[in-house]
Amino acid sequence: MRILGYQHLSHPEGTKLDCSGSGSNRRSGQVMGLHVLVDDADEFAKMAKSNGAELTGPFVKEDKRIYTLHAPERLPVTIESRN
Repeated sequence: MRILGYQHLSHPEGTKLDCSGSGSNRRSGQVMGLHVLVDDADEFAKMAKSNGAELTGPFVKEDKRIYTLHAPERLPVTIESRN
């Protein structure tokens, strides 16, 4: 499995969003998630599950296979591969 690219997802300065589910807001401009493009999302999911990660998916959208998980501190991570 190879990582082909990644992008952090953040909110512009001056906005706040509660994404923690606990009622606390993260500061504006903070990284709110991570999107990773891999050559084989199913292989990544198998490896992640064998290491104790809890994933949701796959979701199939057009030519994409997408899994989601939460990294430490509940940071949402999206793993995607394209056919």
